[in-house]
Amino acid sequence: MHAKFENFPLGPLLAPDMSREESESLLSADERVDTAETSSLLHRRRVSTRRTPLPKVQLGVVYAIKLVVPIAGTQLMPYINVLVGDLASADGAEVGYYTGLVGTANSAAHILTIYLWGRLSDTYGRKPVIIIGTAWTALFTLLFGVSRSFTTVLLTRFLVGTFSGTTGAIHSVVGELTDETNEATAFPLYDIVSAVGFAVGPLIGGTFSNPAEEFPRWFDTPFWRAYPYFLPCLVTASIALVALLLAVFVLEETLPAKRRSHKLPSSHSIDEEAHGHPPPSSAKPLGVRTLLSLPVIRMVCLSSGALAFVAGFFNTVFVLQAYTPVSQGGLALKPSEIGQALAVMGTVSIFLKLGMPALLRRLGVLTMFRICMRSWPITFAAMILLSVIARQVDAAGGAGRAGEWVAISFVLFLSRIGCMAFSIIMILTKDHTPGSSSLGTSNGMAEFAQSFAGLFSHAIISSLFAFSASKHVLGGYFWVLASVLISLLSNYPVEGMKKFRDD
Repeated sequence: MHAKFENFPLGPLLAPDMSREESESLLSADERVDTAETSSLLHRRRVSTRRTPLPKVQLGVVYAIKLVVPIAGTQLMPYINVLVGDLASADGAEVGYYTGLVGTANSAAHILTIYLWGRLSDTYGRKPVIIIGTAWTALFTLLFGVSRSFTTVLLTRFLVGTFSGTTGAIHSVVGELTDETNEATAFPLYDIVSAVGFAVGPLIGGTFSNPAEEFPRWFDTPFWRAYPYFLPCLVTASIALVALLLAVFVLEETLPAKRRSHKLPSSHSIDEEAHGHPPPSSAKPLGVRTLLSLPVIRMVCLSSGALAFVAGFFNTVFVLQAYTPVSQGGLALKPSEIGQALAVMGTVSIFLKLGMPALLRRLGVLTMFRICMRSWPITFAAMILLSVIARQVDAAGGAGRAGEWVAISFVLFLSRIGCMAFSIIMILTKDHTPGSSSLGTSNGMAEFAQSFAGLFSHAIISSLFAFSASKHVLGGYFWVLASVLISLLSNYPVEGMKKFRDD
């Protein structure tokens, strides 16, 4: 293991404040760089007033590669319960338990490796890390499709999660292909690609699973009957293969040190040289302790974790509320209706992100981030209205269902305003990283914070919801009060980021 990996903290990401002298003492001799190198990317580019043209081909390749990650993660959603039930000889509540283990294995692998991949991309380049991650994702997705035991399912999903940790390197490429003048367009589009992937993945899984019965004319053979879920995995792996070929033959290296060695230009180098600023030198990437000694980086990581925590709260509790009977404070929606609601949520998200570049240019990155985070308390408070309306509709024998759906759509709209912050946190991470050579590490830290927070948010809100309903605390709405308070607290690091940014 690289010597600097030992700096990776397993404790809280919020390190104690340090003096300037203490922060500088953390730098080893080979990590010390001059002031111009360690100044953030944001300050180096503020001199630019004209909008730099986006490198469309390179961004298109990156977006295609990014598409693989959500598709590989969601294509199994339509059939995973049936697959696990068959392999583990389980039914009912036991299926949920085993399915939960599969999801936990994937998430745990992602958390454990995301920093490592980011660090490797800072050392050896973005391109090799992306190629490795995409190739192995394709391979292990195929192996998942031919799994004949629950242990194999668990192992292959763990390995897919391990190599999905390369997303930090993909984020870094987008950051290095853009600058302050065009990032407000590139990052929202990047996030839209993720939303499309989350929609396409389940569609692949639902359409191509069990082809021997769905498409007997072409697939009614012993192989497809023995492996009913191999076809969606094959389709997913084929998409990954196309992305892999693009990564190998079209994608250019963007890590500054590697880019110069290959004489590859970028929007950064062109823009900086035009304004009298040479590209940063081949400084070695900074360690985690060094980055966390910078208050603004600590606040970016903490804000990233806080965002993931409250977003995970909503995504979990909305489905719980939608499924729960009206008498217990829920909406009593059918599974098909829950699916329709989630489709509305995804559609709203795409349209909001299409308008996001204009909002970012008009309001600014940090102001927009504050608006998004401040929408979460309002979103959770509005969920009480859903239960109130559902009770009225139930008492009226179903009359007023249209009004109920208007209210549901409004709450989902508010939640997607809050989730726009995921695009912005990538911009903030890039803008405050002290040099491109450390961008992969910074992205890995921010994603680690998100994954770590998300891992706990689902269990916490599920427990709060069950406790509120069973004990009838605050009329069954104690979970709403807790969610509002937690989302208010999540705004603290955002305000701290403003303070350190202003300083």
